[in-house]
Amino acid sequence: MSHEAEPVSKLEDLSAREAELVHAARHGLWLTCGGLDVAVLSGSTDPARCVRARLLRELLLGRHGELDPHGVRVRGACITGALDLDHLRPATGLALIGCVLTDPVSAQGAHLPWLDLSRSSLTLLHAVGVRVHGDFTLTAVRVAGSSELGTILLEDAHIGGQLDVSNAVITNSAGPALDADGLRVDDNLSLEHVRATGTGELGAVRLPGAHIGGQLDVSNAVLRNGTGPALNADGLRVDSGLYLEHVRATGTGELGAVRLPGAHIGGQLSWTDTRIINAAGHRIDLQEAQVEGALYFPTVVVCPEPWGRSCHWSRTIDLNDFTFGSLAELNWAQWLHLIRFHSPCYSPSPYQQLAGVERAAGHDNNARRILIAQQQDLHRRTPEAIGGRFTREFHRLWGALAGYGYRARRTAAALLFALIAAGGLGLGAGHVTDGGHHTAERTASFSSAVGQPCSTVELIGLGLDRGLPLSPTGVRARCDLNTDTDWGGMFTVAIWIVQAAVWGLATLALAGYTGLVRKIS
Repeated sequence: MSHEAEPVSKLEDLSAREAELVHAARHGLWLTCGGLDVAVLSGSTDPARCVRARLLRELLLGRHGELDPHGVRVRGACITGALDLDHLRPATGLALIGCVLTDPVSAQGAHLPWLDLSRSSLTLLHAVGVRVHGDFTLTAVRVAGSSELGTILLEDAHIGGQLDVSNAVITNSAGPALDADGLRVDDNLSLEHVRATGTGELGAVRLPGAHIGGQLDVSNAVLRNGTGPALNADGLRVDSGLYLEHVRATGTGELGAVRLPGAHIGGQLSWTDTRIINAAGHRIDLQEAQVEGALYFPTVVVCPEPWGRSCHWSRTIDLNDFTFGSLAELNWAQWLHLIRFHSPCYSPSPYQQLAGVERAAGHDNNARRILIAQQQDLHRRTPEAIGGRFTREFHRLWGALAGYGYRARRTAAALLFALIAAGGLGLGAGHVTDGGHHTAERTASFSSAVGQPCSTVELIGLGLDRGLPLSPTGVRARCDLNTDTDWGGMFTVAIWIVQAAVWGLATLALAGYTGLVRKIS
Protein backbone atom coordinates (compact mmCIF):
# COMPACT_ATOMS: atom_id res chain seq x y z
CA MET A 1 0.00 0.00 0.00
CA SER A 2 1.29 3.49 -0.87
CA HIS A 3 1.17 6.16 1.83
CA GLU A 4 1.29 9.88 2.18
CA ALA A 5 3.76 11.41 4.60
CA GLU A 6 3.13 10.47 8.23
CA PRO A 7 1.11 13.24 9.93
CA VAL A 8 3.14 14.87 12.66
CA SER A 9 0.13 16.02 14.66
CA LYS A 10 -2.47 13.72 16.17
CA LEU A 11 -6.21 13.77 15.67
CA GLU A 12 -7.82 16.41 17.87
CA ASP A 13 -11.39 16.39 16.60
CA LEU A 14 -12.30 13.12 18.27
CA SER A 15 -15.91 12.01 18.44
CA ALA A 16 -17.33 10.96 21.78
CA ARG A 17 -16.90 7.32 20.80
CA GLU A 18 -13.30 7.87 19.72
CA ALA A 19 -12.53 9.62 22.99
CA GLU A 20 -13.91 6.56 24.78
CA LEU A 21 -11.56 4.40 22.73
CA VAL A 22 -8.54 6.44 23.82
CA HIS A 23 -9.60 6.10 27.45
CA ALA A 24 -10.26 2.37 27.11
CA ALA A 25 -6.89 1.71 25.45
CA ARG A 26 -5.00 3.58 28.17
CA HIS A 27 -6.82 1.75 30.96
CA GLY A 28 -6.95 -1.81 29.62
CA LEU A 29 -10.68 -1.75 28.80
CA TRP A 30 -12.72 -2.91 25.82
CA LEU A 31 -14.57 -0.39 23.70
CA THR A 32 -17.91 -1.99 22.80
CA CYS A 33 -19.97 -0.16 20.20
CA GLY A 34 -22.97 -2.48 20.19
CA GLY A 35 -23.86 -5.94 19.07
CA LEU A 36 -24.99 -5.39 15.48
CA ASP A 37 -24.28 -8.08 12.94
CA VAL A 38 -21.50 -7.06 10.56
CA ALA A 39 -23.92 -7.22 7.63
CA VAL A 40 -26.01 -4.47 9.29
CA LEU A 41 -23.04 -2.60 10.71
CA SER A 42 -21.37 -2.28 7.31
CA GLY A 43 -23.78 0.42 6.19
CA SER A 44 -23.73 2.38 9.44
CA THR A 45 -22.70 6.07 9.59
CA ASP A 46 -23.70 6.49 13.21
CA PRO A 47 -20.84 8.30 15.02
CA ALA A 48 -21.59 6.15 18.05
CA ARG A 49 -20.53 3.10 16.08
CA CYS A 50 -17.71 4.51 13.94
CA VAL A 51 -14.00 4.89 14.62
CA ARG A 52 -11.46 6.28 12.18
CA ALA A 53 -8.68 3.89 11.20
CA ARG A 54 -6.13 6.68 11.53
CA LEU A 55 -6.85 6.87 15.27
CA LEU A 56 -5.97 3.19 15.68
CA ARG A 57 -2.55 3.78 14.10
CA GLU A 58 -1.95 6.85 16.30
CA LEU A 59 -2.86 4.89 19.42
CA LEU A 60 -0.39 2.12 18.53
CA LEU A 61 2.26 4.77 17.90
CA GLY A 62 1.68 6.13 21.41
CA ARG A 63 0.55 9.58 20.26
CA HIS A 64 -2.38 9.60 22.66
CA GLY A 65 -0.44 8.51 25.70
CA GLU A 66 0.93 5.27 27.09
CA LEU A 67 -1.27 2.23 26.42
CA ASP A 68 -2.21 -0.50 28.84
CA PRO A 69 -0.49 -3.85 28.09
CA HIS A 70 -3.91 -5.32 27.27
CA GLY A 71 -3.72 -3.33 24.03
CA VAL A 72 -6.26 -1.59 21.82
CA ARG A 73 -9.48 -3.61 21.90
CA VAL A 74 -12.70 -2.78 20.06
CA ARG A 75 -15.96 -4.68 19.56
CA GLY A 76 -18.71 -4.02 17.04
CA ALA A 77 -17.33 -0.83 15.48
CA CYS A 78 -17.29 0.41 11.91
CA ILE A 79 -13.66 1.29 11.14
CA THR A 80 -13.63 3.95 8.45
CA GLY A 81 -10.73 4.61 6.12
CA ALA A 82 -7.77 2.38 5.29
CA LEU A 83 -6.17 0.81 8.36
CA ASP A 84 -2.44 1.40 7.98
CA LEU A 85 -0.30 -0.75 10.26
CA ASP A 86 2.70 -0.82 7.94
CA HIS A 87 6.08 -1.03 9.69
CA LEU A 88 4.58 -0.40 13.13
CA ARG A 89 6.39 -1.79 16.17
CA PRO A 90 3.91 -1.12 18.97
CA ALA A 91 4.33 -2.32 22.53
CA THR A 92 0.78 -3.73 22.61
CA GLY A 93 -1.48 -5.66 20.27
CA LEU A 94 -4.72 -4.83 18.46
CA ALA A 95 -8.10 -6.57 18.67
CA LEU A 96 -10.98 -5.67 16.35
CA ILE A 97 -13.72 -8.16 17.15
CA GLY A 98 -16.90 -8.22 15.08
CA CYS A 99 -15.95 -4.97 13.38
CA VAL A 100 -16.45 -3.77 9.83
CA LEU A 101 -13.41 -2.36 8.05
CA THR A 102 -14.68 -0.51 5.03
CA ASP A 103 -11.29 -0.07 3.38
CA PRO A 104 -8.21 -2.28 2.97
CA VAL A 105 -6.01 -3.26 5.90
CA SER A 106 -2.25 -3.16 5.41
CA ALA A 107 0.32 -4.47 7.87
CA GLN A 108 3.35 -4.93 5.67
CA GLY A 109 6.60 -5.22 7.55
CA ALA A 110 4.86 -4.61 10.89
CA HIS A 111 6.03 -6.14 14.18
CA LEU A 112 3.02 -6.74 16.41
CA PRO A 113 2.80 -8.49 19.79
CA TRP A 114 -0.51 -10.06 18.70
CA LEU A 115 -3.38 -9.34 16.32
CA ASP A 116 -7.03 -10.40 16.54
CA LEU A 117 -9.59 -9.63 13.81
CA SER A 118 -12.08 -12.34 14.75
CA ARG A 119 -15.59 -12.15 13.26
CA SER A 120 -14.76 -8.92 11.43
CA SER A 121 -15.59 -8.02 7.85
CA LEU A 122 -12.81 -6.81 5.56
CA THR A 123 -12.24 -6.05 1.89
CA LEU A 124 -8.49 -6.79 1.77
CA LEU A 125 -5.80 -7.72 4.27
CA HIS A 126 -2.28 -7.33 2.92
CA ALA A 127 0.48 -8.17 5.40
CA VAL A 128 3.59 -9.09 3.45
CA GLY A 129 6.45 -9.76 5.85
CA VAL A 130 4.39 -9.08 8.95
CA ARG A 131 5.87 -10.35 12.23
CA VAL A 132 3.34 -11.30 14.90
CA HIS A 133 5.17 -12.44 18.01
CA GLY A 134 2.13 -14.11 19.58
CA ASP A 135 -1.12 -15.37 18.07
CA PHE A 136 -2.69 -14.03 14.88
CA THR A 137 -6.43 -14.66 15.00
CA LEU A 138 -8.69 -14.43 11.96
CA THR A 139 -11.44 -16.69 13.26
CA ALA A 140 -14.73 -16.31 11.35
CA VAL A 141 -13.58 -13.25 9.40
CA ARG A 142 -15.44 -12.30 6.24
CA VAL A 143 -13.12 -11.09 3.50
CA ALA A 144 -14.52 -10.33 0.06
CA GLY A 145 -12.53 -8.40 -2.50
CA SER A 146 -10.83 -8.36 -5.86
CA SER A 147 -7.06 -8.43 -5.97
CA GLU A 148 -4.58 -10.35 -8.08
CA LEU A 149 -2.34 -10.53 -5.00
CA GLY A 150 -5.00 -12.15 -2.82
CA THR A 151 -7.72 -10.91 -0.49
CA ILE A 152 -5.62 -12.13 2.46
CA LEU A 153 -1.93 -11.78 1.65
CA LEU A 154 0.51 -13.19 4.21
CA GLU A 155 3.53 -13.70 1.98
CA ASP A 156 6.72 -14.24 4.03
CA ALA A 157 4.82 -13.55 7.25
CA HIS A 158 6.14 -14.96 10.54
CA ILE A 159 3.72 -15.87 13.31
CA GLY A 160 5.35 -16.70 16.63
CA GLY A 161 2.23 -18.36 18.07
CA GLN A 162 -0.81 -19.82 16.34
CA LEU A 163 -2.47 -18.64 13.15
CA ASP A 164 -6.21 -19.29 13.39
CA VAL A 165 -8.27 -18.75 10.24
CA SER A 166 -10.97 -21.25 11.18
CA ASN A 167 -14.57 -20.60 10.06
CA ALA A 168 -13.44 -17.75 7.80
CA VAL A 169 -15.23 -16.97 4.55
CA ILE A 170 -12.78 -15.62 1.99
CA THR A 171 -13.62 -14.68 -1.59
CA ASN A 172 -11.56 -13.20 -4.39
CA SER A 173 -12.80 -12.68 -7.93
CA ALA A 174 -9.35 -11.84 -9.35
CA GLY A 175 -6.80 -13.99 -7.54
CA PRO A 176 -6.13 -16.20 -4.50
CA ALA A 177 -8.44 -16.09 -1.51
CA LEU A 178 -5.51 -16.71 0.87
CA ASP A 179 -1.94 -16.30 -0.32
CA ALA A 180 0.60 -17.37 2.31
CA ASP A 181 3.63 -18.05 0.13
CA GLY A 182 6.64 -18.53 2.41
CA LEU A 183 4.57 -18.20 5.58
CA ARG A 184 6.17 -19.34 8.83
CA VAL A 185 4.03 -20.32 11.82
CA ASP A 186 5.88 -21.50 14.91
CA ASP A 187 2.79 -23.21 16.37
CA ASN A 188 -0.38 -24.57 14.70
CA LEU A 189 -2.21 -23.27 11.64
CA SER A 190 -5.96 -23.85 11.60
CA LEU A 191 -8.01 -23.60 8.41
CA GLU A 192 -10.89 -25.64 9.81
CA HIS A 193 -14.31 -24.92 8.30
CA VAL A 194 -12.81 -22.28 5.99
CA ARG A 195 -14.87 -21.37 2.94
CA ALA A 196 -12.38 -20.09 0.37
CA THR A 197 -13.17 -19.19 -3.23
CA GLY A 198 -10.33 -17.98 -5.41
CA THR A 199 -9.55 -17.40 -9.07
CA GLY A 200 -6.60 -18.25 -11.29
CA GLU A 201 -3.76 -20.74 -11.70
CA LEU A 202 -2.05 -19.63 -8.49
CA GLY A 203 -4.73 -21.40 -6.44
CA ALA A 204 -7.57 -20.50 -4.09
CA VAL A 205 -5.52 -21.21 -0.95
CA ARG A 206 -1.76 -20.90 -1.36
CA LEU A 207 0.85 -22.29 1.05
CA PRO A 208 3.90 -22.90 -1.18
CA GLY A 209 7.11 -22.96 0.81
CA ALA A 210 5.26 -22.43 4.09
CA HIS A 211 6.65 -23.90 7.32
CA ILE A 212 4.22 -24.87 10.08
CA GLY A 213 5.93 -25.70 13.36
CA GLY A 214 2.92 -27.57 14.75
CA GLN A 215 0.03 -29.16 12.89
CA LEU A 216 -1.94 -27.91 9.92
CA ASP A 217 -5.67 -28.59 10.14
CA VAL A 218 -7.79 -28.00 7.04
CA SER A 219 -10.64 -30.25 8.20
CA ASN A 220 -14.17 -29.49 6.97
CA ALA A 221 -12.91 -26.76 4.66
CA VAL A 222 -14.61 -25.97 1.35
CA LEU A 223 -12.10 -24.77 -1.26
CA ARG A 224 -13.14 -23.71 -4.76
CA ASN A 225 -11.37 -22.47 -7.86
CA GLY A 226 -12.91 -22.52 -11.31
CA THR A 227 -9.64 -21.74 -13.11
CA GLY A 228 -6.88 -23.38 -11.09
CA PRO A 229 -5.98 -25.44 -8.00
CA ALA A 230 -8.14 -25.36 -4.90
CA LEU A 231 -5.10 -25.85 -2.62
CA ASN A 232 -1.59 -25.08 -3.79
CA ALA A 233 1.03 -26.13 -1.22
CA ASP A 234 4.18 -26.90 -3.23
CA GLY A 235 7.11 -27.46 -0.89
CA LEU A 236 4.98 -27.11 2.26
CA ARG A 237 6.65 -28.24 5.49
CA VAL A 238 4.56 -29.33 8.48
CA ASP A 239 6.48 -30.52 11.52
CA SER A 240 3.47 -32.38 12.94
CA GLY A 241 0.36 -33.79 11.19
CA LEU A 242 -1.61 -32.50 8.22
CA TYR A 243 -5.36 -33.06 8.42
CA LEU A 244 -7.49 -32.80 5.27
CA GLU A 245 -10.48 -34.60 6.75
CA HIS A 246 -13.98 -33.92 5.38
CA VAL A 247 -12.53 -31.40 2.93
CA ARG A 248 -14.50 -30.48 -0.18
CA ALA A 249 -12.05 -29.21 -2.80
CA THR A 250 -12.95 -28.26 -6.35
CA GLY A 251 -10.17 -27.22 -8.72
CA THR A 252 -9.72 -26.97 -12.46
CA GLY A 253 -6.78 -27.61 -14.74
CA GLU A 254 -3.77 -29.83 -15.32
CA LEU A 255 -1.94 -28.56 -12.23
CA GLY A 256 -4.31 -30.53 -10.02
CA ALA A 257 -7.06 -29.69 -7.56
CA VAL A 258 -4.93 -30.30 -4.44
CA ARG A 259 -1.19 -29.80 -4.86
CA LEU A 260 1.39 -31.03 -2.34
CA PRO A 261 4.47 -31.74 -4.51
CA GLY A 262 7.67 -31.68 -2.51
CA ALA A 263 5.79 -31.31 0.79
CA HIS A 264 7.25 -32.74 3.98
CA ILE A 265 4.87 -33.89 6.72
CA GLY A 266 6.53 -34.76 10.02
CA GLY A 267 3.53 -36.65 11.38
CA GLN A 268 0.52 -38.28 9.77
CA LEU A 269 -1.40 -37.19 6.70
CA SER A 270 -5.12 -37.81 6.90
CA TRP A 271 -7.60 -37.56 4.01
CA THR A 272 -10.57 -39.19 5.76
CA ASP A 273 -13.91 -38.50 3.99
CA THR A 274 -12.35 -35.99 1.61
CA ARG A 275 -13.94 -35.20 -1.75
CA ILE A 276 -11.85 -33.70 -4.50
CA ILE A 277 -13.12 -32.72 -7.94
CA ASN A 278 -11.14 -31.80 -11.04
CA ALA A 279 -12.59 -32.50 -14.46
CA ALA A 280 -9.51 -31.40 -16.38
CA GLY A 281 -6.46 -32.81 -14.61
CA HIS A 282 -5.07 -34.53 -11.51
CA ARG A 283 -7.16 -34.62 -8.42
CA ILE A 284 -4.11 -34.75 -6.18
CA ASP A 285 -0.42 -34.09 -6.82
CA LEU A 286 1.85 -35.77 -4.24
CA GLN A 287 4.96 -35.86 -6.39
CA GLU A 288 8.12 -36.03 -4.24
CA ALA A 289 6.08 -35.45 -1.06
CA GLN A 290 7.20 -37.15 2.16
CA VAL A 291 5.02 -38.32 5.04
CA GLU A 292 7.00 -39.58 8.02
CA GLY A 293 3.96 -40.96 9.83
CA ALA A 294 0.90 -42.92 8.78
CA LEU A 295 -1.04 -42.18 5.62
CA TYR A 296 -4.81 -42.18 6.11
CA PHE A 297 -6.15 -42.27 2.59
CA PRO A 298 -9.48 -43.97 1.87
CA THR A 299 -9.29 -44.92 -1.79
CA VAL A 300 -12.73 -43.42 -2.46
CA VAL A 301 -10.93 -40.06 -2.54
CA VAL A 302 -9.74 -41.14 -6.00
CA CYS A 303 -11.52 -44.40 -6.88
CA PRO A 304 -14.81 -45.82 -5.55
CA GLU A 305 -13.91 -49.34 -6.73
CA PRO A 306 -10.25 -50.08 -5.84
CA TRP A 307 -10.09 -53.67 -7.02
CA GLY A 308 -10.00 -55.79 -10.18
CA ARG A 309 -7.64 -56.13 -13.09
CA SER A 310 -8.86 -52.90 -14.70
CA CYS A 311 -10.67 -49.70 -13.77
CA HIS A 312 -13.04 -47.44 -15.69
CA TRP A 313 -12.60 -44.44 -13.36
CA SER A 314 -10.34 -41.86 -14.98
CA ARG A 315 -9.39 -39.87 -11.87
CA THR A 316 -5.64 -39.46 -11.40
CA ILE A 317 -3.20 -38.91 -8.53
CA ASP A 318 0.51 -38.18 -9.06
CA LEU A 319 2.53 -40.45 -6.75
CA ASN A 320 5.95 -40.18 -8.36
CA ASP A 321 8.61 -40.32 -5.60
CA PHE A 322 5.93 -40.00 -2.90
CA THR A 323 6.96 -41.69 0.35
CA PHE A 324 5.14 -42.50 3.59
CA GLY A 325 5.73 -44.35 6.83
CA SER A 326 2.77 -46.73 6.81
CA LEU A 327 -0.74 -47.18 5.43
CA ALA A 328 -3.94 -46.77 7.45
CA GLU A 329 -7.61 -47.15 6.48
CA LEU A 330 -6.61 -49.02 3.32
CA ASN A 331 -4.54 -52.08 2.53
CA TRP A 332 -1.58 -52.50 0.24
CA ALA A 333 -3.72 -54.01 -2.55
CA GLN A 334 -5.97 -50.92 -2.65
CA TRP A 335 -2.98 -48.58 -2.76
CA LEU A 336 -1.50 -50.76 -5.50
CA HIS A 337 -4.73 -50.28 -7.45
CA LEU A 338 -4.27 -46.51 -7.27
CA ILE A 339 -0.70 -46.82 -8.50
CA ARG A 340 -1.60 -49.09 -11.41
CA PHE A 341 -4.74 -47.42 -12.69
CA HIS A 342 -4.80 -43.85 -11.35
CA SER A 343 -1.25 -42.57 -11.63
CA PRO A 344 -0.86 -40.46 -14.81
CA CYS A 345 2.05 -42.51 -16.18
CA TYR A 346 4.29 -45.43 -15.30
CA SER A 347 6.82 -44.71 -12.58
CA PRO A 348 8.79 -47.29 -10.58
CA SER A 349 9.04 -45.25 -7.36
CA PRO A 350 5.46 -45.77 -6.05
CA TYR A 351 5.86 -49.53 -6.43
CA GLN A 352 9.26 -49.53 -4.76
CA GLN A 353 7.93 -47.40 -1.88
CA LEU A 354 4.93 -49.66 -1.27
CA ALA A 355 7.05 -52.80 -1.52
CA GLY A 356 9.51 -51.31 0.98
CA VAL A 357 6.72 -50.58 3.46
CA GLU A 358 5.35 -54.12 3.16
CA ARG A 359 8.79 -55.68 3.45
CA ALA A 360 9.54 -53.59 6.55
CA ALA A 361 6.31 -54.93 8.05
CA GLY A 362 7.48 -58.50 7.40
CA HIS A 363 5.13 -59.13 4.46
CA ASP A 364 7.67 -60.36 1.92
CA ASN A 365 5.10 -62.15 -0.21
CA ASN A 366 3.10 -58.92 -0.59
CA ALA A 367 6.28 -57.10 -1.56
CA ARG A 368 6.97 -59.66 -4.30
CA ARG A 369 3.44 -59.30 -5.68
CA ILE A 370 3.85 -55.52 -5.76
CA LEU A 371 7.13 -55.72 -7.65
CA ILE A 372 5.65 -58.19 -10.13
CA ALA A 373 2.78 -55.72 -10.68
CA GLN A 374 5.41 -53.05 -11.33
CA GLN A 375 6.88 -55.04 -14.22
CA GLN A 376 3.42 -55.78 -15.60
CA ASP A 377 2.60 -52.06 -15.53
CA LEU A 378 5.90 -51.30 -17.28
CA HIS A 379 4.96 -53.73 -20.05
CA ARG A 380 1.40 -52.35 -20.23
CA ARG A 381 2.07 -48.61 -20.27
CA THR A 382 5.62 -48.14 -21.58
CA PRO A 383 6.55 -51.24 -23.59
CA GLU A 384 8.97 -49.20 -25.69
CA ALA A 385 11.10 -48.71 -22.57
CA ILE A 386 11.71 -52.47 -22.43
CA GLY A 387 13.17 -52.66 -25.93
CA GLY A 388 12.26 -54.19 -29.28
CA ARG A 389 9.62 -56.79 -30.00
CA PHE A 390 11.83 -59.75 -29.13
CA THR A 391 12.89 -58.15 -25.84
CA ARG A 392 9.28 -57.38 -24.95
CA GLU A 393 8.24 -60.96 -25.67
CA PHE A 394 11.09 -62.27 -23.55
CA HIS A 395 10.03 -59.87 -20.78
CA ARG A 396 6.50 -61.24 -20.95
CA LEU A 397 7.72 -64.84 -20.96
CA TRP A 398 10.06 -64.06 -18.09
CA GLY A 399 7.11 -62.80 -16.09
CA ALA A 400 5.03 -65.88 -16.87
CA LEU A 401 7.78 -68.39 -16.05
CA ALA A 402 9.70 -66.63 -13.28
CA GLY A 403 7.54 -63.80 -11.97
CA TYR A 404 10.34 -61.45 -13.11
CA GLY A 405 12.66 -63.18 -10.65
CA TYR A 406 10.34 -62.79 -7.66
CA ARG A 407 8.82 -66.27 -7.91
CA ALA A 408 11.75 -68.65 -8.03
CA ARG A 409 9.56 -71.61 -7.10
CA ARG A 410 7.57 -71.10 -10.28
CA THR A 411 10.82 -71.23 -12.24
CA ALA A 412 11.85 -74.40 -10.43
CA ALA A 413 8.50 -75.96 -11.28
CA ALA A 414 8.97 -75.05 -14.95
CA LEU A 415 12.47 -76.51 -14.83
CA LEU A 416 11.10 -79.75 -13.41
CA PHE A 417 8.49 -79.84 -16.17
CA ALA A 418 11.22 -79.36 -18.80
CA LEU A 419 13.20 -82.26 -17.35
CA ILE A 420 10.09 -84.44 -17.38
CA ALA A 421 9.58 -83.42 -21.01
CA ALA A 422 13.16 -84.43 -21.80
CA GLY A 423 12.67 -87.84 -20.18
CA GLY A 424 9.33 -88.18 -21.94
CA LEU A 425 10.90 -87.48 -25.32
CA GLY A 426 13.49 -90.17 -24.70
CA LEU A 427 10.79 -92.63 -23.66
CA GLY A 428 8.65 -91.72 -26.69
CA ALA A 429 11.59 -92.13 -29.05
CA GLY A 430 11.96 -95.75 -27.96
CA HIS A 431 8.41 -96.52 -29.13
CA VAL A 432 8.70 -95.07 -32.63
CA THR A 433 10.09 -97.23 -35.42
CA ASP A 434 11.49 -96.10 -38.74
CA GLY A 435 12.91 -98.44 -41.44
CA GLY A 436 13.04 -101.41 -39.13
CA HIS A 437 14.82 -99.45 -36.41
CA HIS A 438 13.60 -97.77 -33.26
CA THR A 439 14.21 -94.03 -33.15
CA ALA A 440 16.10 -94.70 -29.92
CA GLU A 441 17.78 -98.09 -29.52
CA ARG A 442 20.92 -99.78 -28.36
CA THR A 443 23.92 -98.22 -30.08
CA ALA A 444 25.59 -101.56 -30.89
CA SER A 445 22.67 -102.50 -33.15
CA PHE A 446 22.66 -99.39 -35.38
CA SER A 447 24.42 -101.35 -38.19
CA SER A 448 22.25 -104.41 -37.75
CA ALA A 449 19.30 -105.12 -40.00
CA VAL A 450 16.96 -104.79 -37.04
CA GLY A 451 17.93 -102.75 -33.95
CA GLN A 452 17.58 -103.77 -30.30
CA PRO A 453 15.14 -101.68 -28.19
CA CYS A 454 16.33 -99.94 -25.02
CA SER A 455 14.79 -100.54 -21.64
CA THR A 456 12.34 -98.02 -20.19
CA VAL A 457 14.92 -96.80 -17.68
CA GLU A 458 17.49 -96.40 -20.47
CA LEU A 459 15.05 -94.41 -22.61
CA ILE A 460 14.19 -92.01 -19.79
CA GLY A 461 17.87 -91.68 -18.94
CA LEU A 462 18.60 -90.96 -22.60
CA GLY A 463 16.14 -88.05 -22.59
CA LEU A 464 17.62 -86.63 -19.38
CA ASP A 465 21.16 -87.16 -20.63
CA ARG A 466 20.47 -85.13 -23.78
CA GLY A 467 18.26 -82.57 -22.00
CA LEU A 468 20.52 -81.83 -19.02
CA PRO A 469 23.11 -79.11 -19.78
CA LEU A 470 25.58 -80.68 -17.34
CA SER A 471 26.14 -83.93 -15.47
CA PRO A 472 25.32 -86.52 -18.18
CA THR A 473 24.00 -89.83 -16.96
CA GLY A 474 26.32 -91.90 -19.19
CA VAL A 475 23.42 -93.96 -20.57
CA ARG A 476 24.17 -92.84 -24.12
CA ALA A 477 27.08 -95.33 -24.23
CA ARG A 478 24.43 -98.07 -24.35
CA CYS A 479 21.31 -96.32 -25.73
CA ASP A 480 21.04 -93.27 -28.00
CA LEU A 481 18.93 -91.61 -30.67
CA ASN A 482 19.39 -93.07 -34.14
CA THR A 483 19.91 -89.94 -36.23
CA ASP A 484 20.15 -92.01 -39.41
CA THR A 485 16.34 -92.10 -39.35
CA ASP A 486 14.04 -89.15 -40.03
CA TRP A 487 12.27 -89.59 -36.72
CA GLY A 488 15.58 -89.75 -34.91
CA GLY A 489 16.52 -86.36 -36.33
CA MET A 490 13.21 -84.82 -35.29
CA PHE A 491 13.52 -86.16 -31.75
CA THR A 492 17.07 -84.80 -31.58
CA VAL A 493 15.90 -81.29 -32.55
CA ALA A 494 13.05 -81.50 -30.05
CA ILE A 495 15.46 -82.39 -27.24
CA TRP A 496 17.77 -79.54 -28.27
CA ILE A 497 14.83 -77.17 -27.75
CA VAL A 498 14.14 -78.69 -24.35
CA GLN A 499 17.84 -78.41 -23.51
CA ALA A 500 17.78 -74.67 -24.34
CA ALA A 501 14.72 -74.26 -22.12
CA VAL A 502 16.46 -76.12 -19.30
CA TRP A 503 19.48 -73.83 -19.63
CA GLY A 504 17.28 -70.72 -19.48
CA LEU A 505 15.12 -71.94 -16.64
CA ALA A 506 18.12 -73.09 -14.62
CA THR A 507 19.66 -69.63 -15.02
CA LEU A 508 16.44 -67.91 -13.95
CA ALA A 509 16.01 -70.22 -10.99
CA LEU A 510 19.56 -69.58 -9.81
CA ALA A 511 19.22 -65.84 -10.32
CA GLY A 512 15.86 -65.82 -8.57
CA TYR A 513 17.14 -67.61 -5.50
CA THR A 514 20.26 -65.46 -5.28
CA GLY A 515 18.33 -62.21 -5.85
CA LEU A 516 20.35 -61.13 -8.88
CA VAL A 517 17.29 -60.24 -10.95
CA ARG A 518 15.38 -58.43 -8.24
CA LYS A 519 17.09 -55.09 -8.68
CA ILE A 520 14.50 -53.65 -11.04
CA SER A 521 14.69 -49.95 -11.80
